[in-house]
Amino acid sequence: MLLSFNTSIHNMDIEESGDTSKILDHGRTSVNEYATKKTIALTSLGIALLTINGVQLKTLLAHAIDRQTLWLISFILVISSLVVQIMNTFVLLIVGVTNIDRQQNQHRLVCLNNFSMSLSLLVTVINVALNIIIAIDPTVISATNVNQTVFQY
Repeated sequence: MLLSFNTSIHNMDIEESGDTSKILDHGRTSVNEYATKKTIALTSLGIALLTINGVQLKTLLAHAIDRQTLWLISFILVISSLVVQIMNTFVLLIVGVTNIDRQQNQHRLVCLNNFSMSLSLLVTVINVALNIIIAIDPTVISATNVNQTVFQY
C-alpha cells in the first residue's frame, strides 16, 4: 500500500508504505536518526569519563615521587582506561556517521556496535577497579600528600 499526498500547511510530501520497521515516533524519526542521536549522547558521556580519567592521571603524575604498588596499579588502570576510551570513541564515530539503512553497511555496523559495547564494558570494569583502589587508599590519588612532614620555624 503506497499513499502519497501533499499537505497544504507544510507543503511536504508524505509517503506511507506497508514497511514501518524503520520508522519510529509516527514517522518523525528513522532508526538511523535514533541510532545517531544515541551515539552522540553516549559519546558525550564518554568524553566526561575521559576528562575524569585525565584529571586522575594528572593527580597521579603530580605524586609520582610516592610510587607505591597501589600508585603503579592506579597509573596502569588510568592509562588503560584512557586508551580503551579513545579506541571506543573512534569506533562510535564510525558507527555514528555510517548509514545503517544501506545493506552493505549493516553487518559491519552490527560488528562495530558489538565491539564498542565490549570496549564500554572493559572501561567500566577498569574504572570500578580503579575506584576500589581509591576507596582502599585515598592517598593514592589525593591532592595532598599525607606522608609529607611539615616543618615549623
